[in-house]
Amino acid sequence: MTDEPASGAPSALRPDGEGPGRSRVLLLCVVVGLVGLSGVALTAATDRLDSALLFVGVPCLLALGVGLVRGRGGWGTVFQVVTVVLLLASALLQEAAVCVLLAAPLVYGVAALAYGLVRYGERERGSLLALPLLAVVALEGVVPGARVHPDQTATATQVLAPTCAELVTALDRGPRIAPDVDRGRLLHLFPYPTPTAADGTGLERGDTWRLAVAGGTLTTRVVARTARSVDFVVDGDTSRLERWVTVRSGRLAWAGTADGCRATMSIRYERHLDPSLYFGPLTSVFMDAGTEAFLAGLD
Repeated sequence: MTDEPASGAPSALRPDGEGPGRSRVLLLCVVVGLVGLSGVALTAATDRLDSALLFVGVPCLLALGVGLVRGRGGWGTVFQVVTVVLLLASALLQEAAVCVLLAAPLVYGVAALAYGLVRYGERERGSLLALPLLAVVALEGVVPGARVHPDQTATATQVLAPTCAELVTALDRGPRIAPDVDRGRLLHLFPYPTPTAADGTGLERGDTWRLAVAGGTLTTRVVARTARSVDFVVDGDTSRLERWVTVRSGRLAWAGTADGCRATMSIRYERHLDPSLYFGPLTSVFMDAGTEAFLAGLD
C-alpha cells in the first residue's frame, strides 16, 4: 500500500506546493497594493490627506479586504497589512516620524474594530450594521461643512516675573526665548513644533514678533494693547506647525499675585486633522504643552 496524505495534512506537504504562507503573502500584496496604496493615492489626489478618509476610511478598507477574502490570514495579517501601508504611505508622503507615531493608534484601532466586526458578522447576522457608522466617521473633513469643532483654543499660565512692571518692561524691548528652557516631558518625547527663538519689537499696536518654529517662521502682529493684556494676530506661518494647525490669533494677559506676575496666554487655532474624536483631544494636549513651553521660555 502507498501512503496517501491525510485530508487534514498541512497544506505545505501537498504536491501543488500551495501552502498558507504563499496565500498569505499573495493576500498581503493584493490588499496593500489595490486597497491601501490606492486609498492613500486617492486622498492625496483629492487633497484630503488631513481628513478622516485617510485615518479611518483606508484602515477600514484594509480590514475589510483581509476579512472578506477567502483563506485570509487572521489578525496577524491585518496588522501586517496596516504596518506595511503605514510605512509605505509615510515614505511616499514624506511624513515625519512623530506624525506616524501619533496617528498609528487610531489607524490600528480602526482596522482592528472593522476586522472584529467582520469576524463577528460571520457568526451573528446583522452585526455588520455597525460598519456604516465607521463610514460616517470616515467622511469627516471630506464633505464640506462636515467638520466637528475644528476651531480650538490652547491656554497656559506661568509666573514670569516678580512684578508685572518688570514683565512689561521685558516684553516692551521685544521677545526673547531662553535657549535652555525645559519644554516638558511630553515635548521631549514627541518633538511637536514649538517656538525656539524670537525677535521683533514690543507690545504697541502694529509691532511684530517673529517666532522661529521647526522648518520656518511664525509671524505675529499686535492689534490691541491694554494695561494688562496684548492681543495679536498671525500674519504668516511657514513652519511645520502648519501641517497640524493654523494659528489665528491670541492674547497674552498678566496680573499681579502673591507669587509674582502671573501671565496667561490663549492661542486660537484651527485644527487640520480629522476625525475630531481622536485628533481634537490629541491636538489640544500638544498645543497646550507648546503654549506652556513658550511662556516658560520667555526671557
